[in-house]
Amino acid sequence: MKKIDIFVCAESEMRACASWQDAFDSFPVTGITLPGELDFASLGQLLTHSTAPFLRPVPIHGRYMYVFSTAIGQALDRIAADDLADIAVAWAQTAPWAGLDVSPVDLAGFLMELKANWHRSATPDKALFLWLDA
Repeated sequence: MKKIDIFVCAESEMRACASWQDAFDSFPVTGITLPGELDFASLGQLLTHSTAPFLRPVPIHGRYMYVFSTAIGQALDRIAADDLADIAVAWAQTAPWAGLDVSPVDLAGFLMELKANWHRSATPDKALFLWLDA
């Protein structure tokens, strides 16, 4: 299992954080636990309708971090809550969830919380930072 926290902030703000606790206290965060490998490819494709790269490593010393492409944030920005529920159902049938008994309702809750955090953040150059629990 991989525990992941997703923070909404600017890269300069994330770099200024001394620790995970700093980030947690400063920015909107959404958590999820994936059953295996770090795999958001299916979610990226469902949200953006593209196979373009959507996750890149962020070189911050001592941290296991990635940032989602801007397309993911833009997709979250414009997608309706009902459509997020449909995406959750489709996501539950793809990697990393395929073959597991995962509730699409739980995944929909994660996506709705992520969307809400995206909207709550007032950072002009915000991004979605994925912090792996090492």
